[in-house]
Amino acid sequence: MAQYDIYPNPGSRRADIPFLVAIQNDHISSRTGATVVIPLRAGLPPVEIMAPQVEVPRHGHFILSTDEIFTIDNHRLRHAVGSLNLTDRAKIRPAIDKLIGEY
Repeated sequence: MAQYDIYPNPGSRRADIPFLVAIQNDHISSRTGATVVIPLRAGLPPVEIMAPQVEVPRHGHFILSTDEIFTIDNHRLRHAVGSLNLTDRAKIRPAIDKLIGEY
């Protein structure tokens, strides 16, 4: 499993959250058995920095729902549909910084 790979959501909320993007590096996830992911939501407008739009190859555009970040067991993530491009990868750190930043 590679960092920035995109997987179909194995959970029950596939209609709203069709994909999950793995953001944790595989060095850590291979040791813990779990991966930090950010849901990719369908049908929502983007929010500057916090919830930007990203592209899932061959599937279109989705919203990076950073405020719903969670971990999932590695064995539940199967059959990556692609990987985030460099431009979309660069949107993750500012989104996380916005989520956990002090105000």
